[in-house]
Amino acid sequence: MKKTLLTVFAIVFATITFAQSNLVKMPNEKFKESKSITSPNQHVISSAAAAPNNLWYDDCSDISTWNIENTSTLGVQWAVSYDPSAIPSADVSPIASSTAANGYMFVNSDADGGATDGDGTTIETTFTNATPIDLTNYPNVQLTFEHCFRWWKDTRSVRVSPDNGATWVEIDEISNFTTYTYAAQSSNNPHMSTYDISSVAGGQSEVLVQFYYNDNDVWAWFWAVDDIAISELPDNFVVSSDEAIGGWWIDYQTVGGYGQDYTSNPLAQATANPYSFESVLRNGGIGTQEATMHANVSGAGTFSTTSNSIILASGEQDTVSGIAKFSPTITGLYDIEMWAVADSAGLGNVITYSDTATKMTMVTDNVYGKDNGAPSGSRQLNYIAPIPGGYEIASRYDIYADAILYSVDAHIADWSVPGAEIYVALYEEDLAGGDPIPLAQSDNYAITSADRGNWINIPFLTPQSLMTSTMGYRIAIGSNLHPTDTVGVSVCSKDNYYSADYSFDKDDINANGAPTWFNISQIPLLRMNFDASTTSVSEGEKSIFNVYPNPTNGVFSIDLEVIGSYDVSVYNVLGQTVLSTSIHTVNNQIDLSTFNKGIYTVELKDGDVVYTEKVVVE
Repeated sequence: MKKTLLTVFAIVFATITFAQSNLVKMPNEKFKESKSITSPNQHVISSAAAAPNNLWYDDCSDISTWNIENTSTLGVQWAVSYDPSAIPSADVSPIASSTAANGYMFVNSDADGGATDGDGTTIETTFTNATPIDLTNYPNVQLTFEHCFRWWKDTRSVRVSPDNGATWVEIDEISNFTTYTYAAQSSNNPHMSTYDISSVAGGQSEVLVQFYYNDNDVWAWFWAVDDIAISELPDNFVVSSDEAIGGWWIDYQTVGGYGQDYTSNPLAQATANPYSFESVLRNGGIGTQEATMHANVSGAGTFSTTSNSIILASGEQDTVSGIAKFSPTITGLYDIEMWAVADSAGLGNVITYSDTATKMTMVTDNVYGKDNGAPSGSRQLNYIAPIPGGYEIASRYDIYADAILYSVDAHIADWSVPGAEIYVALYEEDLAGGDPIPLAQSDNYAITSADRGNWINIPFLTPQSLMTSTMGYRIAIGSNLHPTDTVGVSVCSKDNYYSADYSFDKDDINANGAPTWFNISQIPLLRMNFDASTTSVSEGEKSIFNVYPNPTNGVFSIDLEVIGSYDVSVYNVLGQTVLSTSIHTVNNQIDLSTFNKGIYTVELKDGDVVYTEKVVVE
């Protein structure tokens, strides 16, 4: 598997969900990675494949049904040292489980009583069901639960005891691979996990389930768990998960690159690297099954393929790929459905179906992208504290047909301050596996109020040739330290799409001892643009007016170099409009003497073109 997490496109992207089992390692584990998994949507399922009734279920609505060690209660969130002021709400949004409204387990160690990392203060907790579960008459059982998490170096594990806690068996360790030092990762929400616990709990009369958390004396994030159940394994049940359309699991070994899922895919790239359909098939039933993956494409064109069939014993899983690839011939939106079909080998030829995963991709003329077009958050590009400096947020792209990169499309975070300056950069991946090699950087661009929450296009000074012979490229958006002007780029969740994305701590804000690249768990809204006719923003960087005196006591003049009618807006450092007016003459006076001292942005608008200048009020 790959070392970055994974994922989607825009306008109409519907995400899908699927269950996961970690009973058998998947093949081709090129890199360690955490997979983005979600809960299932229904495909047509036969009675033989229907999910069994729960033998035990807890919706986490009653804290008395659990024994909790080292914890405190905070409303319906059962938490360890949870300090809302220490963590942005977007980072610990409530779990989107089926019964989240009535409570869920929640553990977190971001605020550990003022202690610091490495001081021996470890946050460690367990959640254990208070009443043992009697499974005497049920030899074949599975454990399922919904959860979501974001982590740094904490450890989370699921344990089962067959004898009321006398012995414990670790069913799965949901860790972040502590040998890695990349930035915090996030699961999708919710993440559905399924484990065959027959060998531990089947036929036992005093079964306990335990969720264990340890921050390892390192700053960490959170783990939320809900809707926990034990059910009887069905005779025949097939699960399809980790569906990919770019060759993430298998095809990358043949065609090169990372095999990412592109949501905006230029026709030339899609022709040179046709869509490859892959998934992980798991036998979730008792009987041996012969399983096959199916993929259908509809929309601007139609296509279908299947994988070769594989024989899976109970609990086994394997990665499969479609026999044929899809090479689109026209631009347009394509809908993709993927599912699995299983024949219960030797058990009467009973046919079962998995849930269906759906994806979408837009084949374009010139735009190359991996986002879903719908911002669900943002990444800040410059900081004043705790350590001042700037960041770059980047996304990796593989090139399968030589192309000319003219510009980068970026979606600016809606909280950004007008006047803040940004740039885009191009890197080439290092053949030796080191940090990417810088190739080009644009001029600085000062954002306007109209840019916030919208797409902008930033050109490179000269067109950049992208070659198939390389390991790939990164496009990045960045900013430099400024005392007041903060700016960010929008990001979206990876959901069930596979993507490699990064942040570059170019000023060592994280105090690593040197500028450092990190993997990130969201897709930045950054797209390559191969269109030579793309409108340049450079005209917006010119100024047609002067502001003086500057600094000022609050009263200053705006002198026009070109006489005309202009709309003027003045913004404070929070991006709030403090003054709006119109000017028509060469010399115009503005009075901000009644406002607080500080730095203000003066914005002059001429039709669709916006010009900005800074003024300091002392």
